[in-house]
Amino acid sequence: MRKEPSSSDSEDEGPYQKHKKKRLMRKHPNKHHEGDRKRWRDAITERERKRYEGVWAANRGLHVVLEEVNLQTPAVANTVNEQVCSLVVRDIWSRSRLPEHVLEEVWGLVDTQGVGRLSKEEFVVGMWLIDQCLKGRKLPIKVSDSVWGSVRTVGGIKVRRK
Repeated sequence: MRKEPSSSDSEDEGPYQKHKKKRLMRKHPNKHHEGDRKRWRDAITERERKRYEGVWAANRGLHVVLEEVNLQTPAVANTVNEQVCSLVVRDIWSRSRLPEHVLEEVWGLVDTQGVGRLSKEEFVVGMWLIDQCLKGRKLPIKVSDSVWGSVRTVGGIKVRRK
């Protein structure tokens, strides 16, 4: 005694009727989930900034040609001593094991002066961009002003006096 299929039974058949689940809308298997995308933050946190400034402080002024600095005015010499040389930056950033072209893009985003050395703010933003790449985010076309502003805030590493 087999039941004859009615027209209403054939309409209910679909990919989800096999498991007796009722779905209101069928989802496409390759649908992109816009909300799942990792978004860039608009600022560097204080904890990250302090960590990057510590790396900067340990490496500033290394590999600076002293004759070149002594021939210039004392103000320029102090500025050069407060920057990190491109050779040191390349050595530090290459430890991230990111491809060379990504590190070149980071350098292009943060090197605003174009002198082959990075100031503290530029170095901190570069380190932050590398950390964001390691977390799976893509590099932005331009670093936003809010990121630069979060680096320029007053504070930094505090030294305790005894």
